[in-house]
Amino acid sequence: MKKISIISVFAGLFMGLVSCENDTDPVASAQGLLLRKDAAVVTPSELNPTIDANSCIKLDWEKANNGVSTASTYQIIISDHDVPFIPDGEGKNVVVFNWVTPENPNNRTYKALNSEVNNWMNQLPSFNCGTMNIDFRIRSLLGNNEENNNNIVQYSNPITVAIKGYPKDPLIFALVKTGASPESSAKIVTSAYTTNTDYEGFMYLEAGDYKFYQPDACGSFASATVFGISGGNSGTLESGGTTSYNVPTAGHYFVTVNGQDSSYKILPFNNASGTNVFGIFGNATKTFGFSTTTPMDYDFSTKKWKVTLNLIDGRKFSFKTGNTSPVAAVLVGTGAASVSNSNALTTSAAPIDNTGSVKAPGTYVNDNTKTKYDIELDLSVPRQYSYTLKVSPN
Repeated sequence: MKKISIISVFAGLFMGLVSCENDTDPVASAQGLLLRKDAAVVTPSELNPTIDANSCIKLDWEKANNGVSTASTYQIIISDHDVPFIPDGEGKNVVVFNWVTPENPNNRTYKALNSEVNNWMNQLPSFNCGTMNIDFRIRSLLGNNEENNNNIVQYSNPITVAIKGYPKDPLIFALVKTGASPESSAKIVTSAYTTNTDYEGFMYLEAGDYKFYQPDACGSFASATVFGISGGNSGTLESGGTTSYNVPTAGHYFVTVNGQDSSYKILPFNNASGTNVFGIFGNATKTFGFSTTTPMDYDFSTKKWKVTLNLIDGRKFSFKTGNTSPVAAVLVGTGAASVSNSNALTTSAAPIDNTGSVKAPGTYVNDNTKTKYDIELDLSVPRQYSYTLKVSPN
């Protein structure tokens, strides 16, 4: 009995020691993350492209306190102060920038350029052309990945600055029929927000009178500048002009504007005649030469051009409006066409290669080695033109 009691005492002491060891074992937990703004870098109240390369804000932050000696990874979180903050709301109301740990991990600073901050602001769903209150935070992550529920995530205090950004969307004109709204009317756009010389777009216009509407810098038509025309299918835009462009018969048009010299072109391609046909051409169609276009049909329900056609394997093709030179537009691509994905196209002002610009799938053997495709061409979004090839089941 005495021996049993002694064993019990030692067992109790051992369990007590184990319990004490567990009670004092360090456990990681979120215990603080402090962010500061360096006052030496003055944030401008308004951004514009001429100061893109200047510094906008410098942030520095303390090492995240996770309760134990750890090495967190850090991200800069940008959000609209006037919109409720959603942690882990990337794609909803926050923009995430992954800070790269430097060689000296104690150097927890980041100096953002005006161009970077403007890019971040443009990605916010609430971005507008007015002055915005922008919150900067640091997110600390301790763990393997963001999907791991055992991660320890901490957010710093926010630093709020008032900044007016500038939009980076391409510039827009709307061609508006009398009585219609510019918001719902067909648009032409530039290749970038930095240029105003290459507005373009394909559109279907109903019969009637049209004017050009130019929105403000943020794309709003509330106080749009309205342009009449001086000319017919080509001419000059006139701000406040009273003359409209008259569309006598509904049809398809390719419209361009050069905002620098105010010139415009409104070029029809209505498939009304052999010289005004829209379609596909090139060596892959075995209809050689610039004047031999295979017509495509327009589907009003999908707003796409369609044709079922045999293409010679490994030969080239392109799309164009018209059979006589110069045509309204030629659409070109690069490389080999994909049958599993959408293929991008751009308009080309360069001299046209009659053989085409995109290679049909497969390897050329001879002109009789061909594949039948259902071809669809989507011109509904200006400067985001594309086509698809699907092997025809028929």
